[in-house]
Amino acid sequence: MLGLADCNNFFVSCERVFNPSLNGKPVVVLSNNDGCVIARSNESKALGIPMGCPAFQIQDYCDPRQVVQLSARHVMYCDMSHRVMHILGEELEQLQVYSVDEAFFTLPYDDVERNHAHMARVVRRIYSSTGLPVSVGFAPSRTLAKIASHVAKKDRRITDGVYWLVRPEAIATILRRTPVGDVWGIGRRLEGSLQARGITTALQLAQLSPAQVRRDYNVVVERTVRELRGENVMAINPVDVAHSSIMQSRTFGQIITSRREVQDAVVHFAQRCAKRLRDQNSVAGAVLTWVRGDRFREDLPFYSNSCQMRLGTPSSSAMAIVHHALLALNNVWHDGMAYRKAGVLVSDITPAHGVQLNLFEGGDPVGERNLMTAIDDVNRQYGRDMVQLAPELGVGQWRPKTSHTAPTSSTLRIYTGFKP
Repeated sequence: MLGLADCNNFFVSCERVFNPSLNGKPVVVLSNNDGCVIARSNESKALGIPMGCPAFQIQDYCDPRQVVQLSARHVMYCDMSHRVMHILGEELEQLQVYSVDEAFFTLPYDDVERNHAHMARVVRRIYSSTGLPVSVGFAPSRTLAKIASHVAKKDRRITDGVYWLVRPEAIATILRRTPVGDVWGIGRRLEGSLQARGITTALQLAQLSPAQVRRDYNVVVERTVRELRGENVMAINPVDVAHSSIMQSRTFGQIITSRREVQDAVVHFAQRCAKRLRDQNSVAGAVLTWVRGDRFREDLPFYSNSCQMRLGTPSSSAMAIVHHALLALNNVWHDGMAYRKAGVLVSDITPAHGVQLNLFEGGDPVGERNLMTAIDDVNRQYGRDMVQLAPELGVGQWRPKTSHTAPTSSTLRIYTGFKP
């Protein structure tokens, strides 16, 4: 038996913790530059607003004045996610963090009723500590656990946030009610192909021959079929594993022509990449900077280019990553061009221990590591970006639009504990 803990309407729920007046109102959270809907409250879903809906199209579904639109605050969401995952890690065994609001885990008991009571207590503890509602589903496989958590979230008869799929007849009943497009791993294109063959429910998909599905589609769909049958075969890549490459990029809030502005953005992205390298205790051997114009603006010349620079010694130092990112920017910069997006990518990532030093390269790698550790400690204690490199001027014209940012900007209030 495996379990899945899933935070309900996570981004919206985080906003409601700091602004309880949003409770009961239609709320949507918008992507970078306030472009598209990336999270919806149940009230917004009831109005028919679809996920991914462009903000200007909300008026096609309802009066936009009825809906509270909020700019995303990902730093706060990550902070709240860490709190939830910390509690789950204390309460459960073999926790696998799958996304910012989901985690798979191994159930602590063999008895279903004991597991149900334990998970109901965990759900209450998370809500009491963070103010976030969580739904838990457990079943013989991860795909079935996903479906069970969805039932726990949607079924109003479930008051403790926990639902389990164990009995074969119960599994068949739920799968019969589940559209095939709602099955984990079945995308829109695959859903259309299955529906063309008369497969409209999860139960019909589970009744197909796995071998035939593998021949007609691929091994991933075959595993989904086997998971729906109760076999635990789905591999999970947790979000906290070391990455083979790391990229930071943004679409600018407006067209940028100033080199100083684009440089400011590149320095910011490079520092973020370096921090993520240090977080996973690794170093990078190459840094790539890329810039791009706006392909939708016919009145402006379109330009796109990239350049990669190799480091003499692999590093996670912000100074080294920023230096090479700016060297790459110098190679791709063209005066007179209009830039709408830029990014930094670090690659050739290896573990930080056992780095081969370069005999002909100067510098003090030990001193740089100690400096980065000190900066990380200060920023961790006093706030993100409290200490940063001087080349990031903070002019900020490149930053995405956030015209719907909520009044609160800090998560410090939650440290005192949530009082429902």
